[in-house]
Amino acid sequence: MLLTFVRMTTQTPWLERQWQFDLGPGMFPIIYSRLDGATARLKTLFTDIAETDAEKKRDGWSAKEHLGHLYDLEELWWNRWEDFNNGIEVLTPADITNRRTTQANHNSKKIGQLLSSFNAEREKILKAIYSCDENLLMRTSLHPRLKTPMTLVDYLYFVAEHDDHHIAAIMLLLNNNVNRS
Repeated sequence: MLLTFVRMTTQTPWLERQWQFDLGPGMFPIIYSRLDGATARLKTLFTDIAETDAEKKRDGWSAKEHLGHLYDLEELWWNRWEDFNNGIEVLTPADITNRRTTQANHNSKKIGQLLSSFNAEREKILKAIYSCDENLLMRTSLHPRLKTPMTLVDYLYFVAEHDDHHIAAIMLLLNNNVNRS
């Protein structure tokens, strides 16, 4: 049933998303769980997927390119974590052209390599944020593109939503374009 619903609905483009940031520190354990679970969800999606099937493009990037993009963004997420940790008023800006992803040739890499690279970087962030206290979780910085203040909790929610955005795109690609072995 889920696949039928997903196929009938067009995913909202990331840059068209509307945001309201008002999460409290009590949401941190839930958001942390989502961030921690991204690797397992990605591994499940790519189980038994042929490398060539994961390289097929449809309306933009391939599944491998989406996965590579998630890895590429871990550096930005880390830099923004450091911005919060150091009390920087405006977060590190993103390259919304995604030049790093488009130039990385992620389709030439093995799925296992992409998953491993993403997991290693994600573990680094998870370890860093695990022991955040309530004061740090509620520290505020300005998001440069959205021109809105966000707390560290809001920021981590934003990262989890970004993960889900690309995981959903991967799911659509793999379910529509792939022969499972």
